[in-house]
Amino acid sequence: MANVEGRATAITVMTPYKWTGRLLLPIVFWVGRNVAATLEKLQQLSFIHYARWVVVKKFPDGAGGEKLHHPYLLFESNFNGLWDQYIDAFSEVVPSRMKGIWGTSYGFPGPIPVEPFKAYIRVNEYPVNHYWNAYPGATTTEIIAADRVRQALDELRARAEGMDPAAFKAAYEDMLTAVQRDL
Repeated sequence: MANVEGRATAITVMTPYKWTGRLLLPIVFWVGRNVAATLEKLQQLSFIHYARWVVVKKFPDGAGGEKLHHPYLLFESNFNGLWDQYIDAFSEVVPSRMKGIWGTSYGFPGPIPVEPFKAYIRVNEYPVNHYWNAYPGATTTEIIAADRVRQALDELRARAEGMDPAAFKAAYEDMLTAVQRDL
């Protein structure tokens, strides 16, 4: 499948939205970027590599582009795990955010119960033609953990110059203790 690379999966969903979306979506997106409570909820979904929402008002086609009858909401994301688990997580963890965003789209059944929500996503999903993943054997959580270990090693390396063996041993053991959950 073109939308799966190693342990990661890509999803692309495009839905036409109502005139109310023109008023509400800028507010919903601003809140999503700037209100700590919404960011904290999304951080619970650590299996997400990337996600973005885009408003599409016309398709490029020649000089002026093809104006659409309705603007569209484009959602793209990359995540670890199965498609069903991903949609389940959005439905359970951030249902109000899903209502705020897709609630402006035609036919949106709401995030709960999850089965109609999944059916809505399936109907509006587009297959990915090309997908590439820099670390196909790793999850997002593993990549973040590896980066914390690298940072700790870099800090130890910077401090190690001039340490005697006993001081280095103590610093190394302290570093291992600090990153043990990431190993």
